[in-house]
Amino acid sequence: MAEKLIDTEAEVLENRFISGNLWLMRLKPLCKMPAPKAGQFLMLEVSPTYDPMGRRAFAVADFDEKSLWIYYDVVGRGTELMSFMKPGDITRIFTHLGKGLFSYDARRHLLVGGGVGLAGLTLFGKELKSMGKDVVFVYGARSKEHLGMVEWLEKEGFEYILYTDDGSEGKKGFVTEAIKEFGSEWCISACGPYPMLKSLVKLSEETGHEVYLSLESRMACGWGVCLGCVVKGTNGKFMRVCYEGPVFKSDSVRL
Repeated sequence: MAEKLIDTEAEVLENRFISGNLWLMRLKPLCKMPAPKAGQFLMLEVSPTYDPMGRRAFAVADFDEKSLWIYYDVVGRGTELMSFMKPGDITRIFTHLGKGLFSYDARRHLLVGGGVGLAGLTLFGKELKSMGKDVVFVYGARSKEHLGMVEWLEKEGFEYILYTDDGSEGKKGFVTEAIKEFGSEWCISACGPYPMLKSLVKLSEETGHEVYLSLESRMACGWGVCLGCVVKGTNGKFMRVCYEGPVFKSDSVRL
């Protein structure tokens, strides 16, 4: 039986600036719902008007008995409007979206996140940890101020490695370099900018790691109707990031 999608009002419980461009929003759905699965995402209404039109897609970064957590960068008009939302405000969410999810099979998991892309991996990390799996996060960004999710990693007690382009925090260099330090028995799951993912896939062809990619894409509908978020598969066919994804095995897509 297909999982039921949920379109509901949600109350803003928290909406705060962290650092760089990063914000955290916690939303209380105004209806009962099952816990989302790691890798799933929601579409958030940023304005009750048509300016801007459509909802915005965000990974469900965490979930507790009261709220869904999303992290977002303020990069355009939609996310700027989000930054003005206050506790008590009511918006709408369309949630539990996405059918292609992560693999839990391996004993050891390396979770590689670039910038706000880390939010696509955090709930997965919690689930793996609860299963007794070995989990290490690798978190990279342009500079120290853009590593705002470190507070979440520390609160949850995860082992993590930091990379920054300018060397202002952690190791200087690209986050993808970390996989050279881990044997091929580590399964890699990654989320971040496409150039980072391309580099990671190319490197994994040399190291022999199995890689899963949580793709970010502009979306209008979020459930496979508009065909605005397609990615080409290695079989020549197109797949929808919102429906067949957002997680794909690296050897099934062409970035």
